[in-house]
Amino acid sequence: MPELASLGRLRYTFEEYEQLLTSLLEDGYTFTDFSSLESNEIVLRHDVDLSPMRALEMARIEASLGVQSTYCVLLTTPVYNLLEVDHVNALSEIVALGHDVALHFDTHHYWSSRPNVDELSTRVRAECDVIGQLIGDEVDVVSFHRPPSWVLDVDFDGFVNTYGPQFFSETTYVSDSSQKWRAESPFPDSRPDHLQLLVHPGLWGPNPRRMDDILAELAVERYADVDAYLDPMESKA
Repeated sequence: MPELASLGRLRYTFEEYEQLLTSLLEDGYTFTDFSSLESNEIVLRHDVDLSPMRALEMARIEASLGVQSTYCVLLTTPVYNLLEVDHVNALSEIVALGHDVALHFDTHHYWSSRPNVDELSTRVRAECDVIGQLIGDEVDVVSFHRPPSWVLDVDFDGFVNTYGPQFFSETTYVSDSSQKWRAESPFPDSRPDHLQLLVHPGLWGPNPRRMDDILAELAVERYADVDAYLDPMESKA
């Protein structure tokens, strides 16, 4: 396996994701949660923007390697319904595999500008409670979707912010957003002492797919779901 600093560009396949994790393990890293981040540790986070089912596939790969991670899921997205039976079952299996489930909170769903802290905390806590009921455990870790600048490097009372200083500015922060590892190596420089690694499961799969194709396929799937829901209503009109 290649050393960490020599990893090249990726095609976003599950096979390459497994190789990435293996290279990190071989470099001596261990994986931890958002309770701490020490030397030679990685806190591995997943923002589930597109597909809980792809998240489950990724969670299985990690579990086979003994890697623990945190899956942050959305309640306020038209892309998937977290309350669907298949998605609830996926969350349960992710937890059973030894991973954590957290909240991916979309401030843009509620506000166009910065809310006061109490209002933010109330909304965040309400969504954490819903996910907690789904998985049967308390949820207190929050990743912000398309994070506004005012959540960066800030610690909040009542929940752990994945963009808090300990996990953001005080460590190395690496993300695969918009499949940018197709154009650049995830680790172009020397090995960091510790890091937060953000990987979006919906961007990966058994075969290489570019971002535009992934989004186009998802749009077709969502359209078909809406069409199937509306069809019976039209037939009764």
